[in-house]
Amino acid sequence: MPINYSVDKNNRLVIRKRGKALPVNGNFSVDSKNRLIYCLNEAPAWRRKYHLPGKVVFCGTWKLNDNYDLELELQQGRVKAEQEPLVIKAKIISAQADKLVFEIKSVDNNGLLKLGILQLTGVWQADDLNQLSFAVTKTGNPDILTLKGAWQLNKNQQISYIFQRVELKTKSKSSSVITFSGFWQIAVKDRLSYIFSTGTKSRFDFKVQFETPTVYPQKGVIKYRIGIGLKEQRPDKQKIISLYGTWKINRRIGLIFEIEYAHGEIYAMEFAAEVRLSQNNQVTFALKNKRGEDLGITVTFTHKLLKQLDSKFFLRLKYSRQEQGADIGLSFPF
Repeated sequence: MPINYSVDKNNRLVIRKRGKALPVNGNFSVDSKNRLIYCLNEAPAWRRKYHLPGKVVFCGTWKLNDNYDLELELQQGRVKAEQEPLVIKAKIISAQADKLVFEIKSVDNNGLLKLGILQLTGVWQADDLNQLSFAVTKTGNPDILTLKGAWQLNKNQQISYIFQRVELKTKSKSSSVITFSGFWQIAVKDRLSYIFSTGTKSRFDFKVQFETPTVYPQKGVIKYRIGIGLKEQRPDKQKIISLYGTWKINRRIGLIFEIEYAHGEIYAMEFAAEVRLSQNNQVTFALKNKRGEDLGITVTFTHKLLKQLDSKFFLRLKYSRQEQGADIGLSFPF
């Protein structure tokens, strides 16, 4: 016969059969297929009395509600048609490259507090509104959990997301921060990518606009304008993302922008370029990606700074211009 399930304020599963509600001691977990499991911690005699199994496996659609609690909308089957989603009061504690990790607290009949971990596996990505979302791996289409609203960069130039939850028991509010470990990459015009360090499929590809078409290496910053959570890209509602680093020249690779992240780790963005020395000895690098496509970014060096960075390269440009008798452009490929 159909059974109705719910979760009580102590994160215990409640099974309703024949109009009788049975709060059951046990533990929630998530298996390798991202199914919700509840293992009953009750005496065999008690389970036989109510015809209950040792564990219950739930299949359905994962969601994240406005309080950042986990919800599972159950598939129709042995559950009643009026079955409400299971709401598990679990707190996000970690966002790994292929996991979204929650901490769950529960209290049994004896008042004993238990802590557990729920891990959903999947892929991180950016949605059409530049919001952070997690695609839970499923047999069919993935379930999408979205961290709604704006994110920001911390002092280590990593993406961080601040969220606020209301504790139902105390009605108190608490704020938490999750940090995504990765590095920035510019590979396509009007796109800014954040790649996870572990090399998984997880990455954020944001739709952006370059703040200034010309970059000056002395300032050591690249700025983009981005709208987060906006259906319409209104300039007055957009925010500025600033990436700080150091420009370097590599005659084998091209132009390099090195960014320092947490724990002193340095990752370099590498660019091909077309280089031009003007009559007033300003040197401009028109940046391109590995496929030779224009990135819409021009980096302008003064001759004094370029001589400090690479005097031989500057002299080569100057000699080439004198030979041609005009401004000279050189290809600087990967």
